This record gives sequence, C-alpha cells and structure tokens, in this order.
Amino acid sequence: MESITKTPTYRAAGNVQLILNNETVLIPTPSPDPKDPLNLPPWRKWAILIIQGLFGSTSVILASGMGAIITDVQRSYPGEEARTNDLLTYPTLFMGIANLFAIPLSMAVGRRPVFLITMVALVASGIGCALAPNLSAHIAFRDIMSFAAGQSEALCPLAVQEVHFLHERGRKIAWFVFIENVICGIFFITSTYIVEAGGWRWWYGTFTIINFVVLILSYFLATETWYERPEDASQGAVHLNFNDKGEVDKAGDMHRVIRVTTAQGNVLEPERYGVRTWKQDLKVFPRKPNWSAMGRFYKSLAQGLLIPTMFWLLLLNGAFLSLYIITSATFAGILIPPPYSWSFSSLGYIFIGQIASCLIFLPLLGYGNDLMIKGVSKLRGGIYQPEYRFFNLAIPTIVTVVCGVMYGQAAAHPYQYSWGTIAVTFGGVFFGFLGANVVGVTYAVEAFPLRAEPFLVMICAGRGLISFGLSYSVLPAVAALGYDGTMNVESIIAGVLGLIAIPMYLAGPKIRLLANRYLKTGQGHE
Repeated sequence: MESITKTPTYRAAGNVQLILNNETVLIPTPSPDPKDPLNLPPWRKWAILIIQGLFGSTSVILASGMGAIITDVQRSYPGEEARTNDLLTYPTLFMGIANLFAIPLSMAVGRRPVFLITMVALVASGIGCALAPNLSAHIAFRDIMSFAAGQSEALCPLAVQEVHFLHERGRKIAWFVFIENVICGIFFITSTYIVEAGGWRWWYGTFTIINFVVLILSYFLATETWYERPEDASQGAVHLNFNDKGEVDKAGDMHRVIRVTTAQGNVLEPERYGVRTWKQDLKVFPRKPNWSAMGRFYKSLAQGLLIPTMFWLLLLNGAFLSLYIITSATFAGILIPPPYSWSFSSLGYIFIGQIASCLIFLPLLGYGNDLMIKGVSKLRGGIYQPEYRFFNLAIPTIVTVVCGVMYGQAAAHPYQYSWGTIAVTFGGVFFGFLGANVVGVTYAVEAFPLRAEPFLVMICAGRGLISFGLSYSVLPAVAALGYDGTMNVESIIAGVLGLIAIPMYLAGPKIRLLANRYLKTGQGHE
C-alpha cells in the first residue's frame, strides 16, 4: 500500500494509473475490510465465476436452444403448429425486458437476492414447461423462464467483474463466456438425442435438474458481490483525511491518497471491520435496501443513449448479434436439403464450431486482451484509458465480415461450396459476436464505473430487442435478397460499425469528459 500526497491530474479525464514503478495498481482500490468481495480468496472467486457460467449456459440453452427440437414440440400440438413459433420468438424479448427490472432491483437490494430469486424462478418455470397441459400454458411458463434467464446477459458479467480488478477482467469475462458457451455447444449437440430418448418434456427436465443443483451451489457459494466503496476507488487511488491520532477523519488536517499494487498486496484489518463469516455470506438479503437507486437507474439508462461511444457499442453488438441470429436461423434449412443432406439428428454437430471458437477466443481475446492493455499502458507512462479495449475489435470485425460474406455465398450456391464452409463461417460469426460482447461489457464498466449497471443493460437489453425485431425479418430478407444479398448487407453494416472504433478511440476521452460535465456520469455526481 502506497500513500501519496498529490492528486493525479489524469483523474479528471477518467483515465487511471494502471502501471506504477513497473507494478500493477489494483483498480478498484480494495478496502481493508475482509468482507470486501475483492478480498475473497481465489477459490471463492472461481466458484462465483463458474456458477455464473453454469447459470448462463442453461439459460441460453433453455431460452434459445429450442430451434433444434421444435419439430418434435410441434407434433404435440396438432393444429397449432404455426403458433408454436411463439416458443422461439418471445424468449428473446423477455430476456431483454428482464434486465430492465432485475438490474435496478439488484442495485436496491443486492446481486445475491436477485440471483437466488432468479434461480428459483428458473427451476419453477422449468417444471411448469415440462408439465404444461397445453400450448398456452407452455408459452406462459416459457416466457417466465426467459425472464429469469435474462439475468445471464448483464447480472452475471457484472458479478464476475465486481470481484476482479481491472487488469484481470478481460480474461475473467473470457472464462465466463468460455464456460457458458462451451457447455451450450455440448448441449446443443446433444439436445436432439435427449429428445429422441425421452421427449421434449425431459429436455426441460434435464436442464431443470441441473438448475436445481446450481441453485443449491449458489446459496452456499455465490456471496454478495456489490460493495459500497468510495467513488475514487474506481480510479485506483482513495483520498482520505486523517486526524492527529492517525485515524480516518473527514475533518482531519492530514490528506493522503492510498493506492494498492499487486506487489504490495492488500493488508486486511479484521480487528477494525470484523471477519468474514459464513453466517453473513449465507444471508439472502445481506444489505439494507436502497430503493432510490432504482430511480437513478432509469435516468442513467436514458442518459447512456446520449453518449456516442455507448450508443455505438449498442449498435455494434446489435449488428454482430444480428449476423449470428441469421446464421442460427438458416443453417438447418441449408444443410438438410441436397447437396449436403444432413439428417436432423446431425444438425447439432455444427456447434462444434462454436466450441472451437471459444477455444480460440479465450487465449486471444481474454488473456491477450489483458496483456494488450497492460502493454499499451506501459508505453503511455502507465496510464490506462478504457478506449484501449477497442484494439481488440480488429480481429473479430475482420473475421465477422469475411465469414458473413462467405456464409452467404455458400448458402446461395451450395453446389459450389462444401458443408465445411457453412460450419466454419458459422463458428467465425459466433467468434466475432463474442469479441464485440467482451469489449462492450468491459468498456461500460471501466469507462463509466459509477454507471456500470444501466450502461450494461443498455447494451444487453438493447441488442436483445434488436434481435427480437430481426427474428421476424430474416426469412423475408432472404426471400427478397437471397442468402448472399442478405449476408452482404449485414456484413457491410458490421464492418462499417467496426471501423467506427477508430474515431471512437480518438474521441473517447473527450466524450467521457463531456459526459461527466453535462450528464454527471463521473465522480462526485453519484
């Protein structure tokens, strides 16, 4: 722990001192309180990350994975086949809407109670879907399930980032995404076999049992990740006043700035703050509610749309997700007919490409992301800017554009391309979306740490609403423009939005200054 007496000049610009004397500064600054989530032992942090990943994987499968088994579901509702489309389209809408309610609630009562209530709702609605007596009940329970599953988009990455420091967030979020999507890929492959063996009701039953196990693990291991800390802790340097006795005192005459680095470590003071106990960790409601936080959330959410960098990241994520949705919605119709002639049960194997994408994504855009920002910070005098994350959009953008165009060509001219082109480009488009997602969520937290929750929701819920609208336009677009025309247009949009990263990188610091001045998004305005 280091004490300094001058306030850094870069603080006003929203930048932080990440490297100091060849040591990495811990950002946010951890407190001496053993109950601070940043002070959790590594195994507890990994437990939280894995639990969030497991929840995220089953949520995505249940909300988005029915496409592979929908034909079996339709046979259970003769005469209502067209209406079963609601089982596929409404979940995306409800996942997006869920964030608009659950995240502000988590700001008021804490992350833990919202997460546990979500898990209970996911288990209960899973049972309801499995036992649904008719299609209307099935749709209703599935909408409730999707509402609960929506927390995987914003609450989960938020919890993961809250227990880790800035210099390790890239790889930890990458691990979360890796665990979530590798498990998703495995179950997407096996879903058709589960249905063939036990019917679609046991498809729900299988994941409901898994969710029940995750619920039990969550109760014991998923502790509260929100912690009230000084605003300037997000800058990596806490400003404190001390009295003549050396005690913290707002009216004290001695002013110091406390900074903690990886080399020095954080010294805990259990005699002052008390020790962390399991009794405290197991409380469902560990903090006193702050209902006024919910009102501030919606105000900040609206303000986020006025910040060019955040609005651009919303469009970027929406465009990359749109490409993935198009490929997900069309690959079956391409691979089943000649010349590929895939069987229904074999369709899941295309998700091997999704697993392969995750294996590349983790070291390249996870660990590579963190190494890159530390390297660039060293070159810039140890100062870190959130815009450094934009460098990591280069490879995902190139891969997405190339794979999007190639997918369209192979889909439009199947006799000229092998099925491998469809499989590889499908995985490539997914890789691009993962890259845009990680850049979006990490930038929102690091550029506007005091507005992390609403800005995360803006990206996650916004892209969900975009994809919901897109789900109704995929087939008409393909009918009007063809596979190649549709994918060319979408790929050009994604490429242009990716290129906008260059002016956003240059203008980002100034935009943050203006956002703080006119929208009060920074320190001193919470």
